[in-house]
Amino acid sequence: MSEDSDSFCSDGIDLEIDSFPVATTATLSLAALLWVVLLEGWLPMPMAGVDAPMSAPGVPELIGTTNGLAGVGAYLLMWGTMMMAMMLPSLVPAVRRFSAELCGPIHRTLPPVVAFFGAYALAWTLTGVVPLAVDTLVSIRSLAVGGGPLFVAALLTLAGAYQLTPLKRGLLERCRGCLGVCHRPTVTDGLRHGFGHAVKCIGCTWALFALMVGLGSMNALVMVGLTLVVSLERLAAESERYALATGAVLLAGAVLAIAVTVSGPFAV
Repeated sequence: MSEDSDSFCSDGIDLEIDSFPVATTATLSLAALLWVVLLEGWLPMPMAGVDAPMSAPGVPELIGTTNGLAGVGAYLLMWGTMMMAMMLPSLVPAVRRFSAELCGPIHRTLPPVVAFFGAYALAWTLTGVVPLAVDTLVSIRSLAVGGGPLFVAALLTLAGAYQLTPLKRGLLERCRGCLGVCHRPTVTDGLRHGFGHAVKCIGCTWALFALMVGLGSMNALVMVGLTLVVSLERLAAESERYALATGAVLLAGAVLAIAVTVSGPFAV
């Protein structure tokens, strides 16, 4: 916390107790718990009529769109949990900045933090409506199976090209920048900052997560890989270089996928 904040909080309890990084530890612990929930398959998912593993491309979306409201609810729960597990490590600087302005008894400091996390999670959960809408119009599973490497190449090209755009760089700078938080934020401030920060991060990473949906929303390797990419983009000192390098790698992968298609037939 800043010296000014310390002067205001000298008689209260803040979220960095005796130099122990409470905010950082809590954020990473929550991320670890969500990863366990995902990898252990503890979330309910109706599998009726599905004969492919959850990690296969388009299968989670197929479950969501063919099982009524139960399927939609289960998918959004899975999606929100997955997004938070992947995004929380890169959220640490924002959480520390927000918590640095909190002071007073725990019953005053905890609600704004919960509001911040809740709004951030809600924004990311709502983005799960997009793949469900797409799957309603055209089956993602059918596109992945029928398109093969060409489908993958299209997604790699989209994600790679977006990484190189000025829009991506601008949103990345805003997403990794410090929050402009007022001193002693309220629950309303927590909701506003949490949702607003999520919107910036969604704009920065949407193409990467479109790629994830095409490769398999519940593919653990893809999830881990994108978590590392997103975390490096936000936490590394030279984040823009990592974003550009990621774009180059993705475009190279697109070329390779096209080469595989040209060189011979693809068997699913």
